[in-house]
Amino acid sequence: MRTRALLPIVVITSFLMSCDSGSKKLILRDIPRSQRQGLMVLNFTNNTLKSRAEEFKPWEFGLASMVMTDIEAIGLFNIISRERLKDVVSQQEFQLTGMVDPQKAVKLGKILAARYILTGSFMEMGGVIRIESQVISVETGAQLGGASVNGKTETFFELQKDLVLKVAKFLNVMLAEEEKALLAKNVETKSVKASLSNYRGEIELMKSEALKDAGQTDEAKRVQERAKQDFQKALQYDPNYERARENLSRISLAIPTTL
Repeated sequence: MRTRALLPIVVITSFLMSCDSGSKKLILRDIPRSQRQGLMVLNFTNNTLKSRAEEFKPWEFGLASMVMTDIEAIGLFNIISRERLKDVVSQQEFQLTGMVDPQKAVKLGKILAARYILTGSFMEMGGVIRIESQVISVETGAQLGGASVNGKTETFFELQKDLVLKVAKFLNVMLAEEEKALLAKNVETKSVKASLSNYRGEIELMKSEALKDAGQTDEAKRVQERAKQDFQKALQYDPNYERARENLSRISLAIPTTL
């Protein structure tokens, strides 16, 4: 029988303020980073039918980001940064989106000194969404467990939280009821349209950075402008969407009034 070391249990639950972007950041267990385990979260595969796949494409990246935020909040894991992941993926010729080959994922995990890999997929159909996720051990290459949730698309944010709670069990994390409640309340928005617009903008920003690196400055500015419009649209759907507001603030400082 396979055995796994249990992660330490910390009974104190608290909110801490993060200096990152000036926003509030939830931290359930303030464990020193030197004692945390590495976790790599890959983009989710979008299995939505072709006719609507593009509509939900932002959640390929966005769902992974939300999962990373929640697992980071637990305070027991060091999440592999997207910058580090992007650098290694570029060097090793892997694919960030849709990387479902366990052998490639494990190889990437070893390069990045991760102990666990989290990957998954989702499919939206007729107002209903199903999300699936798997946790893989980098050490053995074995799947430690799979979790799935499904329900109305309008309840996506509740489903995403339920998924994280299920995944946590495969990571040997036992959350107290108080911790579960705090995690459930830590939602960036409750608007599906706002979320999709924001993450569409974040994807455009990543494209613009790649264009800048390639020396295509004019095209990068045009893509940045599209991202700005996406963030503005997200705030129209949800004026209290802090993540979209911060994205818009940063990009507004970077884009001149006249292109």
